[in-house]
Amino acid sequence: MFVNNGTMHKHIIKNCIPGFLLMLVFIPSPAQLYTCGTSVTQQQTEYESTRVDSVALLKEMNRTLHLAVYIVKDNKGQPNVDPALLSGAIAEINAAFDKIKTTFTLFSLSYIDNYNFDEIRMGTNEKAMLAQYAVPDMIRIYLVNKIFNSTGQEISGYAYHPSASTNVILLTKASLNGAFLAEQMGHFFNLYHTHETVFGVEYVNRSNCSATGDRCCDTPADPGLTGMVSADCQYNGTGRDPEGTHYAPTAYNFMSFSPVYCRCYFSEDQYIRMINCMLKAKKHLW
Repeated sequence: MFVNNGTMHKHIIKNCIPGFLLMLVFIPSPAQLYTCGTSVTQQQTEYESTRVDSVALLKEMNRTLHLAVYIVKDNKGQPNVDPALLSGAIAEINAAFDKIKTTFTLFSLSYIDNYNFDEIRMGTNEKAMLAQYAVPDMIRIYLVNKIFNSTGQEISGYAYHPSASTNVILLTKASLNGAFLAEQMGHFFNLYHTHETVFGVEYVNRSNCSATGDRCCDTPADPGLTGMVSADCQYNGTGRDPEGTHYAPTAYNFMSFSPVYCRCYFSEDQYIRMINCMLKAKKHLW
């Protein structure tokens, strides 16, 4: 379904202004970057090609999901996380998922005394930590000082897509906020970045929107927003799609790479994708 960008953006801005102002209070600098390390694996592309949705319209889930949070202490035994930030982030994701009546509640908060896990490298000590500290049938969130992906790049966090059958999200302590956590929850429930190209490049006219990009037709084609959004959350890039049409993305979607304080909404198609994931791949979490 094609949505007029101007109309959609006005609606989003109206609904996002209170959250935008609130975020400005807590974010130290608009230039602060949050680098998401979630990527689409071959396993995930195969999962995407075989999945069958059972829900085509927005619906209220009326369910509660439990979070098991682990905070790794540093070499001085300090957790370096204000519990109020965790409570605030959970409150923000609850607001983000309220439209489908899905609530997240803190089931347990545990501290990991092994400081060797305060710096995580994907595929190495990550595996040992996840094996040693786990609660079954919960969404597990691990907070550490630093995270490096498989190529050695420092990132702010990542989540596993549903094809991995792993109920895990990792975040650096410095990136603990509601908008970035909402993005990772989106990945957890089968959403992609709005600029995703693994499935092909989405055209601005959305003629191929169901099979390319983030596979959601009500999110505008996105060239990738890193460094292309002004301090007041306006796209200022000049890129064109493969057909030569200028991009006109939104900077307000949780799954974009706009500044984190700009992000404040999921689209209807994104909610529907998450609902289908909740009912199938993640049904064991209810």
